[in-house]
Amino acid sequence: MKKIKFRKIENFILFGGGQIVLEMCLFLKKNKKNIIVITSKEQSENKIHSNKYSFKNYLVKNKIKFKILSNLKKTNQWTHLIKKNSIAISSTCRWIFKHKEINLFKNKLINIHSTNLPSFRGAGGLSWNMMTNNYNSGITIHLIDKKIDTGMFILKKSFSFPLKIRNSLLEMQKYSLNFQKKKVINFLSKLIKNKVFKLNIIKDSPNSCYWPRISTEKHTWINWSWNANQISDFINSCSTPYIGAATTINKKVIRFKKAKPAKSKINFHPFQYGLIYKKIKNEIYVASKKGGVIIDISNIKNKKGFLGKRLLTTNKTLNKSFEEVF
Repeated sequence: MKKIKFRKIENFILFGGGQIVLEMCLFLKKNKKNIIVITSKEQSENKIHSNKYSFKNYLVKNKIKFKILSNLKKTNQWTHLIKKNSIAISSTCRWIFKHKEINLFKNKLINIHSTNLPSFRGAGGLSWNMMTNNYNSGITIHLIDKKIDTGMFILKKSFSFPLKIRNSLLEMQKYSLNFQKKKVINFLSKLIKNKVFKLNIIKDSPNSCYWPRISTEKHTWINWSWNANQISDFINSCSTPYIGAATTINKKVIRFKKAKPAKSKINFHPFQYGLIYKKIKNEIYVASKKGGVIIDISNIKNKKGFLGKRLLTTNKTLNKSFEEVF
């Protein structure tokens, strides 16, 4: 088994954005380390989990140095930040590191991936878990190599989401972030103390998979030919903090964030798929394959005129969403 020791580290270059990068900044600042964050414009403007402030706002507020780049190609904009006692850590970074960039760090370029690799390589987060009914996740901290989410891992820990939160993307994200935070802070503590880390290979398995990043605005259109469970899982996977799964009613776009299969024994004909056959308070019942779907409409302003209407996503819209670049 290989081992690695990073020696004394004083300068931390953090690539990416989001809650975990912010938590690392706060911990490292408390321990009087030099920090700079390299992020994209999009990530700098993203709201921090369950908060109204952007990632950039938090960095400014906590006096954390940062650079906003469009990509890593112009190396003169950032490579001067690499010192002899530097280490780089990536978390939800929007860029893929090329061989030339990896070599600059001399085995001190680390990625924090929010799943237990090799499962769920890539991006898209827990939305893919919900769509595939896979409620196991975790964290993998690994050295970055030429391929995506491969190489040698320093730490890998797993967990299963509690049953009671499996229909809520937001609650699953909170649970995952809390788990990641504890493991990342523990890793940084050992790193600062110059501990030795064991290295293991991220081995492929029958369950290895890669999924791309999802754009809720472009990709998440409901296909009413899916069965009730598939529609429910899809809607829930696009819920808060995202804008919801889309379809149309009376030629107007509408988005849903919460759904569940109806306990119905009605065998709907394909012609009925998408028709709203019942409305009770803030819930509509929609006909679909293998039973109905109960959809929460509490986020919809105008709740009148639903009964008997058809929810429709045209083939043209579906095909375009499949063709959009992830």
